Amino acid sequence: MIRLNSIKIINNGFVDELCGDNRINVLKAKLKNKAAKLLRINPSQISEVIIRKHSIDARKKPEIFDVFVVDILLEKRISEEAVIKKSGCKTAALVSEKKYRFPNNRKEDEELKRDHGMTPRRPIIIGSGPAGLFCAYELAKAGYCPIVLERGMDIDKRHDAVSAFWKGGELMPKGNVQFGEGGAGTFSDGKLNTMVKDKKGLGYECLNIFYEFGADEDILYESKPHIGTDVLRKVIKNIRNEIIRLGGSFYFETKVTELIVSDGSIKGVKCEDGKTFSSDVVVLAIGHSARDTFYALKDQGLDMEPKAFAVGLRVEHPQALINKSQYGIENPKSLPPSPYKVTARSSDGRGVYSFCMCPGGYVVNASSEDNRLCVNGMSYSGRDGKNANSAIVVSVEPKDFGGSDVLSGVEFQRRLEEKAYEVGDGKVPVEYFDDFKSAVLKEPVKSKKKENRNTPCIKGLWQFAPVHEILPDDINNSIVQGMEQFGRMIKGFDNDEVIFSGVEARTSSPVRINRDDELEAIGIKGLYPCGEGAGYAGGITSAAMDGIRVAEQIAIHYRSPKAFYRKLMLEKRDLISEAEREQLSEKIAENLFSSIEYQKSDKLLIYCSMGSEASTDGIINRALEDKKEVFCPVVTDTKNRVMKFVKIESKRELKPGKFGILEPVIDPSSKIYEGGNGNTLLILPGLIFDKTGNRIGYGGGFYDRFMEDFKKELLDDTIKSVAIGFDLQIISEDLSEYMNGMDRKVSSIITDKGRRDYD
Repeated sequence: MIRLNSIKIINNGFVDELCGDNRINVLKAKLKNKAAKLLRINPSQISEVIIRKHSIDARKKPEIFDVFVVDILLEKRISEEAVIKKSGCKTAALVSEKKYRFPNNRKEDEELKRDHGMTPRRPIIIGSGPAGLFCAYELAKAGYCPIVLERGMDIDKRHDAVSAFWKGGELMPKGNVQFGEGGAGTFSDGKLNTMVKDKKGLGYECLNIFYEFGADEDILYESKPHIGTDVLRKVIKNIRNEIIRLGGSFYFETKVTELIVSDGSIKGVKCEDGKTFSSDVVVLAIGHSARDTFYALKDQGLDMEPKAFAVGLRVEHPQALINKSQYGIENPKSLPPSPYKVTARSSDGRGVYSFCMCPGGYVVNASSEDNRLCVNGMSYSGRDGKNANSAIVVSVEPKDFGGSDVLSGVEFQRRLEEKAYEVGDGKVPVEYFDDFKSAVLKEPVKSKKKENRNTPCIKGLWQFAPVHEILPDDINNSIVQGMEQFGRMIKGFDNDEVIFSGVEARTSSPVRINRDDELEAIGIKGLYPCGEGAGYAGGITSAAMDGIRVAEQIAIHYRSPKAFYRKLMLEKRDLISEAEREQLSEKIAENLFSSIEYQKSDKLLIYCSMGSEASTDGIINRALEDKKEVFCPVVTDTKNRVMKFVKIESKRELKPGKFGILEPVIDPSSKIYEGGNGNTLLILPGLIFDKTGNRIGYGGGFYDRFMEDFKKELLDDTIKSVAIGFDLQIISEDLSEYMNGMDRKVSSIITDKGRRDYD
């Protein structure tokens, strides 16, 4: 493909064209025409435009440019190299797309797999924030059927509990801004950018997953992608449902209180309700506010150390003030609310900087412990609040914590939050900057009118209070010095009416749970500290990336339960000779032909066999001879696991498809099965069956999705289904715990030895 760097389009207010669902298509059409001019070709020669990056150039404000990096795919038989050479375009270059690849079942990793013996266990993931959720998602896709234990509520109950708390209700320990499905980032600005180095493409993989499950496409190319708490809630639920569909399980309001460790290896976990979960793989994705868990882990002797973080206050400005400084326009219709990033250094050498900046956002009461109060910043996807806010924070190190204990940072945070609760009388304390500055510098307060000043945008009850009493004097002084320096960068940043609220004490984890080069906890095999709480991330995307890294290590170290069973069965089935396979396939066909389902059917939906499967050739030929309508599957959407059944008149119509399997060719004249009148028999493939009718396929999920689409017809018997396979494919082990949310038990299996029926 051809990459074009620095395509500039002047931002002249074409916002009306870029509103609504069609905005991405309109933008791509504009870029297509621009790219065609640069490459000196006709736009019709461009088959696809992929936006890779978008940024805003406001250096010559008020003249503002949108700057794009795009990849161009040309129509077939057009030489990309020749086009670049002929055009003379200096910003064009040939590139190849490098996609992320999860290391499951790679041949080079086989020797690294640890021996599960004959009873592989499902991995346990503690926590469903970005780290735990993305770790679970990658493992679920690879067939590991993870178990996710979350101390907090599911996203819907959690949202209701948080909303009630902000209106003055009770703080819920299992449903607040810190704890619950999605983690602390769910009630945040939802920024998805990260400063983490990313040679493997993990960051782009995370953005793709967010997009696949409901986020807007622009997060894939914006230089500062943002999702918003309202959209994030929907995306998180969609990811959870997909993990369940793939065989994972979620247990909400289930707090882990103890790790079960024996002989230097993890064996499972114990929960507050007395329940025990066994596994030789446990992921600690506990989040930065799981303070009671930190203490429990310390008591169990985990290798931990205190870690530097930052503390400070939330600052609010009118969004129009920030827009004016950054864009030269207070209320630009064709530009997003402007963000900012500022850094400074105080006279004592401390770093002072903005953190978690929320354009058009809200300060939120982010407390999770009784009689302690902390704040955070949040925005919705529209970022349409009247104020901009960010945390202005100061770096603190273990020497500042006032103790030598490994968890002294936790107690330092708690003391600040207790003071914030006290000065605000349980409400978010708020103070204007002139009052704060006067108190910190001990300068007399001048009489000023405050009636027409900006007012806070806060989710939760608030009141004016002496915010300057919360933090230590040296940190307050650093904040004042930082604000004055920022005022020279952004006009009005240190105005008297700027609003402070506090305290911002949970910028990152105050502790690190040490792990080795294979990402396992020091001295405990199979235990994987992960994400922000363990000290290895600092935001939604970096936490999600660390979750995927841990999933990769698990895939390298341990074979997934489904992969374990699939490998054994494939090896077993491959040992059948060609002659024996032919004989057994004929017996399966004979048993199927004598079944009442086949005899009463007038339509047959049947797959084309591959590899060492029982052959379906004879069944297809016989069904055509019996004048039945025969339909064979075609994969129409690999990503979403969609297949259609297309009618055939002869096996000669079948051609190798996407996976090398024979399938019909779809064209406008094709007859596609859509249900309707008549008796239909669906023949299900399968790799492994147990004695109760559970079925494990090859992992694609195409038949599961098809049966979900035709659920009504299957329930009212308009479509009957039977599975076929060799009798040796029925095993004695119970496969029920590895079945996913869309798996259906088969009602009947027809093999070379007869028929098995299930309730």
